[in-house]
Order: sequence, then structure tokens, then C-alpha cells
Amino acid sequence: MISHTGALFNDGPVRRVVETVLRVQQSQGVLDLGDELRRFVRTACAADTSRWLLPVASVAALLDHTADLWRTEGPAFFPRTFTERLDAVRGRVPGDEYLRELAGLIRVADREPDAGFAELPLADWEAAARFPELFGFGANWIYDGEYPSLSDSVAAFVEAEHPFCGESFSRLAADAQSVLVIFPQPAVLSVNVTRWIPWVSHDALREVVRMIGGHMRAEHSVGPTRGPSP
Repeated sequence: MISHTGALFNDGPVRRVVETVLRVQQSQGVLDLGDELRRFVRTACAADTSRWLLPVASVAALLDHTADLWRTEGPAFFPRTFTERLDAVRGRVPGDEYLRELAGLIRVADREPDAGFAELPLADWEAAARFPELFGFGANWIYDGEYPSLSDSVAAFVEAEHPFCGESFSRLAADAQSVLVIFPQPAVLSVNVTRWIPWVSHDALREVVRMIGGHMRAEHSVGPTRGPSP
């Protein structure tokens, strides 16, 4: 028997696809499965790194592989949490058939044109996956009302993280700058991001970028080398 770790099914693309179906079913018609799978593909292809590490074609192949294991090894081969998720969505359809159907739907979504944000706005889970630092910054530094202004929140964040701040600062600044570039119009920003991350506005994101950039220049850059005095 081929040995597989439970993490292969309890975390990663197979879980995400099955959870996408479950989310659609639980929405009672509010969500459309085709749209949610297009969002899944859009998210998987959002960065060159993710496309390089796990192309969407590999996600579909992994679903096919999982179907083969379900047929040959049976449900007992898988972690209980995975079988519970799959049982919740497949109804009376055999598990291997359902997984192959999902693989086919992923391939269809991957062949369609890229889903634009005007046509298909960001979902809450998609915004959280693409801009996790903006979510975390709001939860940790804004929403509890400890600081009177955004600038004060950013300043507190800077003070708390410094001097070991290179990674956390770059991630937050990258998320902020990405949103500014992708959603330059206020109405589009509101529909796609602010509805899920209430503190986000163009001005707020620019303030984050400005303050982090200023800190990095002041505290983490090497000044110009001066030559010998004449």
C-alpha cells in the first residue's frame, strides 16, 4: 500500500476544493459552484510562485489520484475529517465518481478566461487568502479601538515589531501596495476589499506604505559611503 500523510487530504488543494463545494451547498442557492471554482482557480493563479509550485492542472490530477485511492483502498484509508467533508457534499454519489467530477469541473474552470473582478468580485475567503496581512493588521491593531488613529496603529505596530520587522513589514506593505494597484477606483475597492476588510481605503493603504517605507529607510538602510576627506 502507498503511504500518504493525512495532511495531504486535511490541508491543501483537495480540502479547499471539497470545502468550496460545501460552502456552495450551505449557501442554499446564494453561491454558484461554477463561480466559486473560477475564484479558486483565480486565487491559485494569483502569484507566479503558486503557479510554479502547484499548477491548477496538478490540483485536478490530485483529485483524480484521490479518487483512485478511494476506489482501491476505501474510505478507511483517509483521515476521518476528510471523509466527513466528502460525505457531506457527495450525497448518494460514490466518492471516487464525485472526486473525478470535481477534477473535471476544475479543468473546465481552468480553461475559461481569467475571471475579472468587475465580473466576479472577490469573495470573503478569497480576500483573506490573497491579503492575509491586511486582515491580520485590522484584527490586531485597529478593531479593538486601542489607538485613536490609523497612524497611531501603524506606529504601535512598527514599535512592537522592530528590530525584527523585515519580513512582517514587507508582507503588510506588499498587501497594501497590491490592493492599491489592483483596485485603483474607490467603488471597485469597496466591492472587492473594503466590504471584507472594513479599515481599508486608498488613503489608509497609502499611509501604511508611507510609514513602513519611512521606517525602513530610517532604521534598516545603509547610508551612502563617504570617501576620505580631501
